[in-house]
Amino acid sequence: RLASIAWQIAAGGLDARARVTTNDEIGNLASTFNAMTDTLQSTLSGLEQRVEERTADLQQATQQSEKRARDLQTISELSSSIAAEQKIERLLPLVTRLVSEKFGFYHVGIFLIDSSRRYAVLQATNSEGGWRMLARGHKLEVGIAGIVGRVAQTGLPRIALDVGEDVTYFNNPDLPATHSEMALPLKTRGAIIGVLDVQSTEQAAFTESDANTLSVLADQVAVAIENASLFGEVQRTLSETQA
Repeated sequence: RLASIAWQIAAGGLDARARVTTNDEIGNLASTFNAMTDTLQSTLSGLEQRVEERTADLQQATQQSEKRARDLQTISELSSSIAAEQKIERLLPLVTRLVSEKFGFYHVGIFLIDSSRRYAVLQATNSEGGWRMLARGHKLEVGIAGIVGRVAQTGLPRIALDVGEDVTYFNNPDLPATHSEMALPLKTRGAIIGVLDVQSTEQAAFTESDANTLSVLADQVAVAIENASLFGEVQRTLSETQA
């Protein structure tokens, strides 16, 4: 019987077990054989689990790479549209609308730091709640108020995966559907000029990879803002000279 069980296991039947009926050498051999089979079965199960985990990791990495490639393609398309607009009063609303449409964000806002460097002032947005904020001159104190204020001070991206648990989150009644938020600094020539704020209705909607990818977009937006501002200054100077 023990030999028969050995042949079954050799053929791949790892559920087979020898029946121990005696306390002599044959019984001890059967017990040892069963223990060996248990160990072998456990080892193979562990290997299968690790293979499944590695496969899942590879699939996730592939999906992230594909998403990043799509996002970069989208950013490239956005950059072309943004660069074509030279007037800042049209540029900022255009950016918020396009970013919301292309990435599916619930709310997109652009804050610019005022001349005193004390406040980040909302300048453009795409959402209804954002428009109400814009109408009443919404602004956040740099370094103090909310995620935007913190990013305006540090110049580093910040993500709130669950705004209800993030102590720096500014609880805004105009945006009740927000569950996660990401703020990215707008910097030119090493100086922070504002913040690009994006919000989602989903929890944990943003990752560090998203922050790295969208930072490329934030850099493009900052350059476009600077170019539009310079263009406006040139136009004003030209008008004054002509006058």
